[in-house]
Amino acid sequence: MPAVQAYWNRTRRLWSVRAGGLVVAYEQTLALAGCRLHAGESTRLRCVRTGDRDVHAWIAGELADEACLEALVRIGYRPAETGFRRRDTDQIITRAELVRFAPDGSAWALNPR
Repeated sequence: MPAVQAYWNRTRRLWSVRAGGLVVAYEQTLALAGCRLHAGESTRLRCVRTGDRDVHAWIAGELADEACLEALVRIGYRPAETGFRRRDTDQIITRAELVRFAPDGSAWALNPR
């Protein structure tokens, strides 16, 4: 399957899965392999300035099998901060071998860098 993008949908409280610019599914859990983490800086700054909500951060990758949480590191995104970050070290990350998206809106990465 071609690469997809996933992001937390705050309204539905599910993960939105986008392909070709269109949302094709809503999932409670999923996993992506070969991930690129994208956060649009100019849109982030506009959202912070205006208080509007807009999808400007997502994780792109290939759909994969679910992964065990034991080997993964929690990652996250906050509009008030630049980029996706490891929650344990606050280090900015742009790639990961695999990301598991949990039903509570948390994301867990294997080898984030």
